[in-house]
Amino acid sequence: MKIRGWIALLLLLNAIALAWQWDAFARWGWGPHVQREPERLRQQIKPEDLLFTLPGQAASEPAPALSAPAVPASEAAAAPAGNTPEALPAKPANH
Repeated sequence: MKIRGWIALLLLLNAIALAWQWDAFARWGWGPHVQREPERLRQQIKPEDLLFTLPGQAASEPAPALSAPAVPASEAAAAPAGNTPEALPAKPANH
């Protein structure tokens, strides 16, 4: 009987955690902490106009649907032959 009691308690706690995650207790101030930053979305300036090209690809050629960010020619020439960077992480500007 002890194991059945523990299983019932764990199922009850899981149901409570699920209800909390779905904001069932939010009206009493017991909801999950959701982070939203709508002001950052409003600050974006034409994000749909960004164009990513592969190294050595002309800007007038059509880019593939999913392509890596462009690498400056100086960085591409400085990279070793076997380890060419295909996708460098974007570095945000610090303002």
